[in-house]
Amino acid sequence: MSEEHTLSLTSCGIDVGTTTSHLIFSKLKLEKIYTPQGVKFEVTEREILFKGKIILTPLMDGVNIDYLKLVEFLKEEYERANVSIDDIDTGAVIITGESAKKENAEELVKSLAHKAGKFVCAAAGPNFESVIAAMGSGAALYSKVSKKTVMNIDIGGGTSNIAIVKAGEVVEASCVNVGGRLVAFDDKNKIIRIEAPIRNLEDKMGIKFDYGLEVTEEQKREMAKILAESLFEVLNQKIESKIAENLLMTNPIDFTENIDELVFSGGVAEYIYNKTDHDFGDLGKYLGEEIVKIVNAQEIQLHEPIELIRATVIGAGQYTLQVSGVTTHISDPEILPIHNVPVLEPKLDNKDITEESVKKAILKSFNLFDVMEGEGTVALSFKGAIGGSYAGLTTFAKGVVSAIPNTVRKKQPIIMIFDRDIGNSVGNVMKRETEAKENIISVDEINVQEGDFIDVDKPKAGGQVVPVVVKSLVFSN
Repeated sequence: MSEEHTLSLTSCGIDVGTTTSHLIFSKLKLEKIYTPQGVKFEVTEREILFKGKIILTPLMDGVNIDYLKLVEFLKEEYERANVSIDDIDTGAVIITGESAKKENAEELVKSLAHKAGKFVCAAAGPNFESVIAAMGSGAALYSKVSKKTVMNIDIGGGTSNIAIVKAGEVVEASCVNVGGRLVAFDDKNKIIRIEAPIRNLEDKMGIKFDYGLEVTEEQKREMAKILAESLFEVLNQKIESKIAENLLMTNPIDFTENIDELVFSGGVAEYIYNKTDHDFGDLGKYLGEEIVKIVNAQEIQLHEPIELIRATVIGAGQYTLQVSGVTTHISDPEILPIHNVPVLEPKLDNKDITEESVKKAILKSFNLFDVMEGEGTVALSFKGAIGGSYAGLTTFAKGVVSAIPNTVRKKQPIIMIFDRDIGNSVGNVMKRETEAKENIISVDEINVQEGDFIDVDKPKAGGQVVPVVVKSLVFSN
């Protein structure tokens, strides 16, 4: 096989948000990097090839997104960009904010991912969205270059996704139900859309939100003011009101170090940085204005990022790919690509690894997630050092194999994920020292969490690169 030093992949990012939906196509350039730990491929360049139109997310009713209209929209965008599904190597469809709570959300995002390309993943979940928004806005790169600790707040129609970025790495994430389209109005100021979180404001405002209710300019401003104040209670880690407490979707922020600057992205950021004053018949314009008032009153340092409304879709298209490199072991490449594999994380005591302890940890993970060993393919994720010697790796490999007899007997894929560069070593030792000889997929330097799903693509660049897409599928019903 010829050895390649660069690789280009075409990526698709699709964002189905509370207010808007849009897509981008990007080119990702991967280069061979030589590090003290060994050789690996990293994404070194990300170029946007096509920015699609931004449309209002189509709804059939209050509880379902109009799937057929979305599919038609995506089809038109692919044609406008002159891109076919077969051209797409990776990417993500991410469903965000209140859209992720719609009744058909999970089914819709999986189906859209399937239609978007063979290796495009489906993703949702507030913390995942916070991370990719910080990447897509440019806040992560700004933090890395400037050496500043920044907080990126991506405010869309339904949620504000918060990420604290230190030296380019996201170190804390949170999400609060503050967005510009929690309630929407017609041209006569009558309510035509109500999302559940806005009802937290009813008692304080002394009104009951209902379809057809006419809302005054002062009431819109008051709603936006309460939402903005609740957001800053969360950002300042001083949650005092019941409203802010109820609007919080995840754990509150827990960060004791100094934050140098705030960065806003998302649709509402277009108002914060004076990019538009267009009124979309919702609270977006008012919320932006109220946030600016608080920023000025608290003398907060603001940084304007490269991307505002498109931050999440760019994050989805450019930052969901991970690459396992030359220390990977794939015994039978023809079984790839493999899709939608759930990740389990057996909890090992890395200081005391025995065959029995490894077996017990794996079986406990199967049990916790009600997984029957051998009934379907799973990926086992292991964190930290796994035996530094050949004997230690042999002990570990034998422990794994002893826990999965049905998988081995049925010749199902044995998928292992490591955060250290030992994938090839473990795979080779398993093949030599245990009865598992086939379908071993041992990848490393991949960051996954228990409960995630992964797609593993065929090796590229002469077998030197194995693309892995991690999906965080978290839906609120």
